[in-house]
Amino acid sequence: MSSRAHLQHVCPILSATGFLAVATIAHAQAVDQLPLSKQVLLADPDLQHDPYSVFVKFAVDATEADRNAVATAVGGSTVHTYSLVPGLVHLEITCPVHDAIKRIAGLKGVEYVEPDFVVRADAVPNDPNFGLLWGMQNTGQTVNSDPGVAGADARATGAWDVLTGTSGFVVAIIDSGTLLSHPDLAANIWTNPGEIAGNGIDDDANGYIDDVFGYDFFSIDSDPNDGGHGTHTAGTVGAVGNNGIGVAGVAWNCKIMPLRFLGPTGGFTSDAILAIQYAVQKQVKVSNNSWGGTASSQALFDAISATRSFNHVFVASAGNNGANSDSLPSYPAAYNLDNIISVAATDNNDARATFSNYGPASVDLGAPGVNILSTYGTSYAYLNGTSMAGPHVAGVAALVFMQNPSMSYTQVKARILGSVRPIAALAGLCVTGGVLNAAAALNAPPPPPPNNAPTVTITSPTSGASFLTGASITFTGSALDLEDGLRTATMTWTSSLQGQIGVGGNFTLASLVAGTHVITVRATDTAGLAGSATVGITLTVPVVPAMPTAVRLARSGSNVIITWRDRSNNETSFEILREQRINNVWTNTTTIGSVGANVQAFTNTGLSAGLYRYAVRAVNGSAASAWTGWVQITIP
Repeated sequence: MSSRAHLQHVCPILSATGFLAVATIAHAQAVDQLPLSKQVLLADPDLQHDPYSVFVKFAVDATEADRNAVATAVGGSTVHTYSLVPGLVHLEITCPVHDAIKRIAGLKGVEYVEPDFVVRADAVPNDPNFGLLWGMQNTGQTVNSDPGVAGADARATGAWDVLTGTSGFVVAIIDSGTLLSHPDLAANIWTNPGEIAGNGIDDDANGYIDDVFGYDFFSIDSDPNDGGHGTHTAGTVGAVGNNGIGVAGVAWNCKIMPLRFLGPTGGFTSDAILAIQYAVQKQVKVSNNSWGGTASSQALFDAISATRSFNHVFVASAGNNGANSDSLPSYPAAYNLDNIISVAATDNNDARATFSNYGPASVDLGAPGVNILSTYGTSYAYLNGTSMAGPHVAGVAALVFMQNPSMSYTQVKARILGSVRPIAALAGLCVTGGVLNAAAALNAPPPPPPNNAPTVTITSPTSGASFLTGASITFTGSALDLEDGLRTATMTWTSSLQGQIGVGGNFTLASLVAGTHVITVRATDTAGLAGSATVGITLTVPVVPAMPTAVRLARSGSNVIITWRDRSNNETSFEILREQRINNVWTNTTTIGSVGANVQAFTNTGLSAGLYRYAVRAVNGSAASAWTGWVQITIP
């Protein structure tokens, strides 16, 4: 899922000196003490996936023998199993990832196999000065040298007239960590009631020792401290309010659960899933997820989907590529799951931030995300990004749950989306066309019954299929919506390597490049809801076979027997070419036939009198050797 996100000024993610300095101070663990995959990630900021592991999802009826066969095929051993997604295994391998996927994909009992993608935070700091919280209440004040428009805010103060939060409600900050001692956060940091600090025992039997204040899945320890990106998002969600210092979060009376899985150069999907699993097993109903990338992970999709059974709202930043996420998705925000709220960024003039992703089907609403002041390091700083927009929504989701403890996640999401403040800058660019309205969300009437997104099915190609480059591949599928009927005509097909590749329910393509393609098809209904399906296919470049040698001709009556020497070990067939000499000109060039691999003879029958010549070549899919030299013979 790795994608290098960008800000308004196209600054590469996690490259700012300030963030790295804080991260380094907070995490002094020696690099060589980390797993090898983390060491590689720290050394390579552009790493796309873990080179030493894959995800494997086993079917319900997979046997122990099936699982052992998978491990044997790749010299693998289990790193993690996930109770959140039964059958999902994080498997360490001893062969290249691409080879492992090819070996595993067709084995019995395997539903899917995919890389452990790298994801990265969706924002970086641009100015560490103090300022005003225009996103909570905009009076037209100038913030960080940027004058605003009165009323272009999230209406937080109106919400606080109703509720500022309750201390028993927990929001998980799944990010780069949170500075536990920050003076504006310390009182709101969650404490694990089942764990005794410092005794070296897993008191609550959840698999983690001394996880008193959350957990660090990147460094694999119980210290989730970090003063950077995650601290900033935590402050917008739940910095302590009415304490006479600093700033106030949207839900300024709640508990913050720090779950660190992002390091200075990003984090692995496998650790993100562990953090998500940790949160819901502690019955957390809201998480903020200001991270993502462009690669689609079925394992991550399944994990987030499974959190619905815990009544969990998963708030995700839409991404900072300035792209239409309907056609160039950023995940996890763009997954078609009804418990995800995907958030774009707006500025203090009610305009969409130029860096912010958008999408009439894949992005739900906007929220303040430019010049956002929040906790950072031991002080405060301004940050830009959809990373800053998401926490506003996570805070409101927490308040709505606190106000309505019996609500379902679908009702909470519908309340937030149904109460937005429409703005021209988002009209047609997100599901709601509006920006977060915290006050209305806490006073809105019960939401209408939810609409259903289309159900999308891919019938061809099958997941795990392999093709040679240049091959014509047929793509077929259908989309059915409960309210609107067939929506196949709206289907848009994209490749993770080549972007959009087709539309509709049936087309053929012969131009896919070599590599592993995650093919995603998305369909929308008349309400703008989108459904999607994915398959993974592999395109490989055929190896050109060696040219045959020693072509010989022999006559038997009116027949010619052609023989040759096979010098290739990878051909699929041999082709035979013939020409005839007429009026002193070689003519009638014809491929007269072919034979299978390893065959070294062909008979050309029923020839009339005359002079003929023959050549042979070896063929492998769309690749072929050169033709041999001509050898001629006369039929009397």
